Amino acid sequence: MPRHFVLPSALTAITRTITVAAGRFAPGHLGELTAVVPFELVDAVLAETRTVQQRLRDLPSRVGVYFLLAMCLFPEVGYRLVWDKLTAGLSGMPVV
Repeated sequence: MPRHFVLPSALTAITRTITVAAGRFAPGHLGELTAVVPFELVDAVLAETRTVQQRLRDLPSRVGVYFLLAMCLFPEVGYRLVWDKLTAGLSGMPVV
């Protein structure tokens, strides 16, 4: 009687769930930085240093942190081009 062996697949799929920021400054809007640096971490640092904004403004504290990180990632370009990279996903969306 012939024996059949099943070889393990050469490919393995790894899935994971990531909680990301929603809304106007969601991933895709901020260059996927919120997927790399979780917004819970940013919020915890802002709370620990007591630098969370007191009122909701056009540029919340969390977005300011991601903007600073992006400026470090793209030191050769100016603020405007860094902001354009971060907000590229907003083109065509109505801004509140």
